[in-house]
Amino acid sequence: MTYVDSVDSDELRIILCLEFEQHAPPAEVQALKAALIDSPNTLHSVESTGDFDFLLEVAPPDMAWWNKWLKTFAAPFSELVARCETSFVCKRFIRRAKGERPLWIPTAHGLMRIEQATVDKIVANGDYVHVVSKGRQWLLHATMHAMRDALSYRQFVQLHRSMIVRCGFIDRISHSGRQWTAHLNDGTSERVARTHVAEMLEATRLATLVPESSNVVQLIDGGHLRSAKS
Repeated sequence: MTYVDSVDSDELRIILCLEFEQHAPPAEVQALKAALIDSPNTLHSVESTGDFDFLLEVAPPDMAWWNKWLKTFAAPFSELVARCETSFVCKRFIRRAKGERPLWIPTAHGLMRIEQATVDKIVANGDYVHVVSKGRQWLLHATMHAMRDALSYRQFVQLHRSMIVRCGFIDRISHSGRQWTAHLNDGTSERVARTHVAEMLEATRLATLVPESSNVVQLIDGGHLRSAKS
């Protein structure tokens, strides 16, 4: 059994669609495809039939990088490409199997299985992330984007670029003016990025409908959300 999650894209993602010239030399077309695929910011690529021959999903760090990157392909594009169009990804629809997949963490003694329900938070650290569970933590070579895709969208919420937390690990949420803060069960507090406020509020609303174990997130006076034992 599967369900579909609708996820807003909070990072810049661009779909590049190319139609090649009908009489373009095949070897040169293949060389251009290979160069595009080998770009470190290329996420996915597909060959297709129809309006376009080749589609690419790119994750540029910013628009300046994107414009500079496109200019490096100006010469082959002018010779080989008949039509080029770009689209920005604003929302993803992800089909997931019902049930949660565990995380497998490399250790000195092999792979350790960690159930998602025991993960408290994920913290970015350069090209790595810290997986924190029950007071222990492990270093995993992964991106926050990859971790967000691996974790259940019903049980986890991203607070900002460097922090993902399990909804049941949030003790309370407060706001002052336009700034929201999540207070966690380990006594720490994290400011919630504006782009993630709606996601956080929706996630905690769902937590009231589907409580984790005996933790229930509930609304109390003063505009705070607080967890309590049922």
